[in-house]
Amino acid sequence: MYVSVIIPTYNREKTIKRSIESVLEQSYDKLEVIVVDDGSTDATEEIVSGIKDERLRYIRMESNSGVAKARNAGVTYAKHELIAFQDSDDCWRKDKLEKQIKRFKEKPEAVLVYCAYEHHSEEGTRRIPDIRYTKEILEGDIYPYLLQNNSIGAPAILMKKACFENIGGFDPSYPALEDWELVLKAAKTGSIAYVDEVLLDAYRSGGGVSSSLNNYYKGRCRMIAEYMDDIQKYGLFDRIAAVLFEHAEKNELLEYVKNTLILALAQKKGI
Repeated sequence: MYVSVIIPTYNREKTIKRSIESVLEQSYDKLEVIVVDDGSTDATEEIVSGIKDERLRYIRMESNSGVAKARNAGVTYAKHELIAFQDSDDCWRKDKLEKQIKRFKEKPEAVLVYCAYEHHSEEGTRRIPDIRYTKEILEGDIYPYLLQNNSIGAPAILMKKACFENIGGFDPSYPALEDWELVLKAAKTGSIAYVDEVLLDAYRSGGGVSSSLNNYYKGRCRMIAEYMDDIQKYGLFDRIAAVLFEHAEKNELLEYVKNTLILALAQKKGI
Protein backbone atom coordinates (compact mmCIF):
# COMPACT_ATOMS: atom_id res chain seq x y z
CA MET A 1 0.00 0.00 0.00
CA TYR A 2 1.53 3.27 -1.15
CA VAL A 3 0.57 6.70 0.15
CA SER A 4 0.48 10.14 -1.46
CA VAL A 5 0.96 12.86 1.16
CA ILE A 6 -0.37 16.32 0.30
CA ILE A 7 1.15 19.36 2.05
CA PRO A 8 -0.45 22.73 1.24
CA THR A 9 1.61 25.72 2.25
CA TYR A 10 1.53 29.49 2.16
CA ASN A 11 4.40 31.63 3.48
CA ARG A 12 5.63 29.07 6.00
CA GLU A 13 9.36 29.33 5.35
CA LYS A 14 10.08 28.88 9.06
CA THR A 15 8.23 25.58 9.45
CA ILE A 16 7.90 23.91 6.05
CA LYS A 17 11.23 22.05 6.16
CA ARG A 18 10.44 20.50 9.53
CA SER A 19 6.98 19.50 8.32
CA ILE A 20 8.25 17.83 5.14
CA GLU A 21 11.09 16.03 6.89
CA SER A 22 8.70 14.58 9.48
CA VAL A 23 6.95 12.85 6.56
CA LEU A 24 10.04 11.79 4.65
CA GLU A 25 11.50 10.29 7.82
CA GLN A 26 8.51 8.04 8.47
CA SER A 27 9.27 4.43 9.38
CA TYR A 28 6.80 3.51 6.60
CA ASP A 29 8.56 4.76 3.49
CA LYS A 30 6.25 3.70 0.65
CA LEU A 31 5.16 7.25 -0.04
CA GLU A 32 5.39 10.34 -2.14
CA VAL A 33 5.15 13.91 -0.86
CA ILE A 34 3.40 16.60 -2.90
CA VAL A 35 3.95 20.14 -1.65
CA VAL A 36 1.34 22.54 -3.04
CA ASP A 37 2.56 26.11 -2.72
CA ASP A 38 -0.49 28.36 -2.61
CA GLY A 39 1.30 31.44 -3.95
CA SER A 40 3.94 32.02 -1.26
CA THR A 41 5.93 35.25 -1.43
CA ASP A 42 8.65 34.17 0.99
CA ALA A 43 11.48 31.62 0.61
CA THR A 44 9.22 28.57 0.66
CA GLU A 45 10.13 27.44 -2.87
CA GLU A 46 13.86 27.69 -2.24
CA ILE A 47 13.59 25.74 1.00
CA VAL A 48 11.56 22.95 -0.59
CA SER A 49 13.96 22.81 -3.55
CA GLY A 50 16.82 22.36 -1.11
CA ILE A 51 15.39 19.07 0.19
CA LYS A 52 16.90 16.35 -1.99
CA ASP A 53 14.58 13.36 -2.03
CA GLU A 54 13.17 11.76 -5.17
CA ARG A 55 9.86 11.14 -3.38
CA LEU A 56 9.25 14.91 -3.06
CA ARG A 57 7.41 16.99 -5.66
CA TYR A 58 6.72 20.73 -5.64
CA ILE A 59 3.59 22.21 -7.27
CA ARG A 60 2.91 25.95 -7.36
CA MET A 61 -0.60 27.37 -7.64
CA GLU A 62 -1.05 30.26 -10.04
CA SER A 63 -2.47 32.43 -7.27
CA ASN A 64 -3.39 32.19 -3.59
CA SER A 65 -6.62 30.18 -3.59
CA GLY A 66 -6.98 28.83 -0.06
CA VAL A 67 -6.06 25.60 1.67
CA ALA A 68 -9.05 23.58 0.42
CA LYS A 69 -8.27 24.25 -3.25
CA ALA A 70 -4.58 23.59 -2.62
CA ARG A 71 -5.32 20.21 -1.04
CA ASN A 72 -7.74 19.29 -3.82
CA ALA A 73 -5.15 20.25 -6.43
CA GLY A 74 -2.56 18.09 -4.67
CA VAL A 75 -4.83 15.06 -4.84
CA THR A 76 -5.10 15.41 -8.63
CA TYR A 77 -1.33 14.78 -8.79
CA ALA A 78 -1.45 11.84 -6.37
CA LYS A 79 -0.26 8.55 -7.82
CA HIS A 80 -1.34 6.19 -5.07
CA GLU A 81 -4.50 4.54 -3.70
CA LEU A 82 -4.18 6.10 -0.25
CA ILE A 83 -3.86 9.81 0.48
CA ALA A 84 -2.84 11.68 3.59
CA PHE A 85 -2.68 15.35 4.48
CA GLN A 86 -0.02 17.21 6.39
CA ASP A 87 -0.01 20.89 7.33
CA SER A 88 3.09 22.96 6.75
CA ASP A 89 3.46 23.90 10.41
CA ASP A 90 2.79 20.46 11.94
CA CYS A 91 4.96 17.42 12.64
CA TRP A 92 4.22 13.74 12.27
CA ARG A 93 5.72 11.32 14.75
CA LYS A 94 7.94 8.76 13.08
CA ASP A 95 5.55 5.79 13.24
CA LYS A 96 2.35 7.62 12.24
CA LEU A 97 1.88 6.10 8.79
CA GLU A 98 3.11 2.68 9.87
CA LYS A 99 0.44 2.42 12.55
CA GLN A 100 -2.30 3.82 10.35
CA ILE A 101 -1.45 1.41 7.53
CA LYS A 102 -1.57 -1.45 10.03
CA ARG A 103 -5.05 -0.34 11.10
CA PHE A 104 -6.19 -0.14 7.47
CA LYS A 105 -5.09 -3.73 6.96
CA GLU A 106 -7.03 -4.73 10.09
CA LYS A 107 -10.09 -2.79 8.94
CA PRO A 108 -10.07 -3.01 5.11
CA GLU A 109 -13.72 -1.97 4.95
CA ALA A 110 -12.88 1.46 6.42
CA VAL A 111 -12.83 4.49 4.12
CA LEU A 112 -10.61 6.47 6.46
CA VAL A 113 -8.17 5.88 9.33
CA TYR A 114 -7.29 8.66 11.73
CA CYS A 115 -5.23 9.05 14.88
CA ALA A 116 -5.09 11.14 18.01
CA TYR A 117 -2.90 14.24 18.04
CA GLU A 118 -1.66 16.94 20.39
CA HIS A 119 -2.71 20.50 19.61
CA HIS A 120 -0.24 23.12 20.81
CA SER A 121 -1.20 26.79 21.22
CA GLU A 122 -0.60 29.75 23.51
CA GLU A 123 -3.33 28.37 25.78
CA GLY A 124 -1.41 25.13 26.25
CA THR A 125 -1.48 21.59 24.87
CA ARG A 126 -4.55 19.40 24.55
CA ARG A 127 -5.16 15.94 23.19
CA ILE A 128 -7.67 15.47 20.37
CA PRO A 129 -9.88 13.45 20.68
CA ASP A 130 -10.22 14.00 24.40
CA ILE A 131 -9.09 11.05 26.49
CA ARG A 132 -12.60 10.65 27.93
CA TYR A 133 -13.88 9.31 24.59
CA THR A 134 -13.35 5.57 24.26
CA LYS A 135 -12.27 3.79 21.10
CA GLU A 136 -15.74 2.26 20.83
CA ILE A 137 -17.19 5.77 20.42
CA LEU A 138 -14.48 6.94 18.04
CA GLU A 139 -14.52 4.09 15.53
CA GLY A 140 -17.02 2.44 13.20
CA ASP A 141 -20.24 4.21 12.25
CA ILE A 142 -19.41 7.49 13.95
CA TYR A 143 -21.41 9.86 11.78
CA PRO A 144 -23.75 10.96 14.63
CA TYR A 145 -20.71 11.57 16.85
CA LEU A 146 -19.03 13.64 14.13
CA LEU A 147 -22.10 15.83 13.71
CA GLN A 148 -21.34 17.01 17.24
CA ASN A 149 -17.57 16.79 17.57
CA ASN A 150 -14.62 17.98 15.51
CA SER A 151 -12.11 15.24 16.35
CA ILE A 152 -10.35 14.57 13.05
CA GLY A 153 -7.98 17.25 11.82
CA ALA A 154 -6.64 17.06 8.27
CA PRO A 155 -3.10 15.96 9.29
CA ALA A 156 -4.61 12.99 11.16
CA ILE A 157 -6.34 11.62 8.04
CA LEU A 158 -5.29 8.65 5.94
CA MET A 159 -8.01 7.80 3.46
CA LYS A 160 -8.80 5.99 0.25
CA LYS A 161 -8.33 8.25 -2.75
CA ALA A 162 -11.44 6.77 -4.34
CA CYS A 163 -13.54 7.88 -1.36
CA PHE A 164 -12.06 11.38 -1.47
CA GLU A 165 -12.94 11.71 -5.14
CA ASN A 166 -16.42 10.22 -4.71
CA ILE A 167 -17.38 12.75 -2.03
CA GLY A 168 -16.01 15.72 -3.95
CA GLY A 169 -12.96 16.50 -1.81
CA PHE A 170 -12.70 19.59 0.36
CA ASP A 171 -15.35 22.26 -0.15
CA PRO A 172 -13.38 25.48 -0.83
CA SER A 173 -16.43 27.66 -0.13
CA TYR A 174 -16.17 26.94 3.60
CA PRO A 175 -14.41 29.81 5.42
CA ALA A 176 -13.06 27.29 7.97
CA LEU A 177 -13.68 23.70 9.15
CA GLU A 178 -13.45 22.29 5.64
CA ASP A 179 -11.60 19.27 7.06
CA TRP A 180 -14.46 18.57 9.51
CA GLU A 181 -16.96 18.79 6.67
CA LEU A 182 -14.85 16.42 4.53
CA VAL A 183 -14.84 13.83 7.32
CA LEU A 184 -18.63 14.16 7.72
CA LYS A 185 -19.07 13.36 4.03
CA ALA A 186 -16.74 10.39 4.32
CA ALA A 187 -18.48 9.05 7.43
CA LYS A 188 -21.79 8.97 5.56
CA THR A 189 -20.28 6.59 3.00
CA GLY A 190 -18.62 4.02 5.26
CA SER A 191 -16.94 3.13 8.52
CA ILE A 192 -14.07 5.03 10.11
CA ALA A 193 -11.09 3.35 11.81
CA TYR A 194 -9.02 4.86 14.62
CA VAL A 195 -5.52 4.51 16.06
CA ASP A 196 -5.81 5.39 19.74
CA GLU A 197 -2.35 6.93 20.00
CA VAL A 198 -0.97 10.44 19.63
CA LEU A 199 0.91 10.29 16.33
CA LEU A 200 1.34 13.94 15.38
CA ASP A 201 1.82 17.41 16.81
CA ALA A 202 -0.30 20.27 15.48
CA TYR A 203 0.67 23.88 16.08
CA ARG A 204 -1.62 26.87 15.83
CA SER A 205 0.22 29.48 13.80
CA GLY A 206 -0.75 33.08 13.24
CA GLY A 207 -2.57 33.65 9.97
CA GLY A 208 -4.17 30.23 9.80
CA VAL A 209 -7.85 30.03 8.87
CA SER A 210 -8.71 28.22 12.07
CA SER A 211 -7.26 31.08 14.13
CA SER A 212 -10.13 33.37 13.07
CA LEU A 213 -13.11 32.96 15.38
CA ASN A 214 -15.46 34.65 12.96
CA ASN A 215 -14.53 32.20 10.21
CA TYR A 216 -14.86 29.30 12.63
CA TYR A 217 -18.39 30.33 13.60
CA LYS A 218 -19.40 31.01 9.99
CA GLY A 219 -18.20 27.55 9.02
CA ARG A 220 -19.86 25.84 11.97
CA CYS A 221 -23.20 27.59 11.46
CA ARG A 222 -23.18 26.74 7.78
CA MET A 223 -22.39 23.11 8.60
CA ILE A 224 -25.26 22.90 11.06
CA ALA A 225 -27.63 24.32 8.45
CA GLU A 226 -26.45 22.00 5.68
CA TYR A 227 -26.64 18.89 7.87
CA MET A 228 -29.84 19.92 9.68
CA ASP A 229 -31.90 17.01 8.35
CA ASP A 230 -29.51 14.49 9.88
CA ILE A 231 -29.04 16.54 13.04
CA GLN A 232 -32.79 16.48 13.59
CA LYS A 233 -33.01 12.82 12.62
CA TYR A 234 -30.66 11.93 15.47
CA GLY A 235 -32.24 14.44 17.88
CA LEU A 236 -29.01 16.42 18.26
CA PHE A 237 -29.97 20.02 17.53
CA ASP A 238 -30.54 21.21 21.10
CA ARG A 239 -27.26 19.70 22.25
CA ILE A 240 -25.28 21.08 19.30
CA ALA A 241 -26.79 24.56 19.66
CA ALA A 242 -26.14 24.61 23.42
CA VAL A 243 -22.45 23.77 22.94
CA LEU A 244 -22.11 26.32 20.14
CA PHE A 245 -23.74 29.12 22.14
CA GLU A 246 -21.76 28.34 25.27
CA HIS A 247 -18.54 28.52 23.28
CA ALA A 248 -19.64 31.78 21.64
CA GLU A 249 -20.60 33.35 24.97
CA LYS A 250 -17.15 32.64 26.38
CA ASN A 251 -15.71 34.53 23.42
CA GLU A 252 -18.23 37.39 23.77
CA LEU A 253 -19.74 36.60 20.36
CA LEU A 254 -23.07 35.08 21.36
CA GLU A 255 -25.32 37.50 19.48
CA TYR A 256 -23.12 37.33 16.40
CA VAL A 257 -23.28 33.53 16.39
CA LYS A 258 -27.04 33.43 16.96
CA ASN A 259 -27.57 35.80 14.04
CA THR A 260 -25.12 33.86 11.87
CA LEU A 261 -26.93 30.59 12.57
CA ILE A 262 -30.34 32.13 11.87
CA LEU A 263 -29.05 33.48 8.56
CA ALA A 264 -27.47 30.14 7.59
CA LEU A 265 -30.70 28.26 8.35
CA ALA A 266 -32.72 30.80 6.38
CA GLN A 267 -30.37 30.53 3.39
CA LYS A 268 -30.62 26.75 3.50
CA LYS A 269 -34.41 26.97 3.40
CA GLY A 270 -34.24 29.52 0.58
CA ILE A 271 -35.88 32.26 2.64
